[in-house]
Amino acid sequence: MNAWLLLIWAPGLMAMALALLGFEAALRALSPGVYARSRYTYIFIALALSPAFWAVVRGSPALLSAVGLMLWAIAFFARAVDTGQRGWVLSFILVILLTVWLSPSLVLVCAPLMLVLLSEHPRWRPSAAALLVAGAVGWVWGRPDAIPSSEEALVAWSLRYFFIKPDGMPNAAVLWQPLAHPFFCLPLPALLLLFKKTDVGLYARRALLFSLAALMLYFSGLYTLMPVRLLPAYALLLLLLFPAWDRFFAYGGYFFPRLTLALMGLAVVSQVFALIFFLT
Repeated sequence: MNAWLLLIWAPGLMAMALALLGFEAALRALSPGVYARSRYTYIFIALALSPAFWAVVRGSPALLSAVGLMLWAIAFFARAVDTGQRGWVLSFILVILLTVWLSPSLVLVCAPLMLVLLSEHPRWRPSAAALLVAGAVGWVWGRPDAIPSSEEALVAWSLRYFFIKPDGMPNAAVLWQPLAHPFFCLPLPALLLLFKKTDVGLYARRALLFSLAALMLYFSGLYTLMPVRLLPAYALLLLLLFPAWDRFFAYGGYFFPRLTLALMGLAVVSQVFALIFFLT
């Protein structure tokens, strides 16, 4: 029985490891010099204790794998923009091809990153174009079902679903949840109090902001939108809010250590209760 359970959970656990390691790599690439304790505590509270994360581990390992690859692509992208080295650039392109193959909608995340990279390092444009064309041909060949084959498929997306749906809640009632909902992370809005415009001053973070906006616009027009599907947007949001968290972790730990520990303890307790409520 235990062996069967292990086999059932194995895809989700492998995808979970890919996502957690990718998230840590992306944080390290986007925020070099930050203490490891800050990154690990943030990963534990905001991602590893998120009910949405565990719901995807159990129910959609393919989506979680795509999110993990997206996070690795962001890590490679940040390194490639900083250095322009061939290894980072090729790694980034290959990983975004795998990401889009698993989840085509994540092209909205990868495309702005690719545009920023090629604008910063124009010498890679021919190589990138060749790899992307080869990847697109392989994607079409390997996933013919992903190509719309009817007029209904082409008009299935509509921005009116953000405001109203004939037989369900509008998407506006779902899209806000990654920012302030216990299914994702209840204490997350507190980080907005410490957020600064300079936190998105770097090219890499600006590209992530455009990626998040494009992805949320896409989600706004889907007829069927489940909260678990918003996990890629939640991961991008966590990357953008990490400087605010690190500010709290560093300054709070130095000036108000007891209060900081108490607040982090409350965050952990709230997330554990959310896990019990949503996943049992």
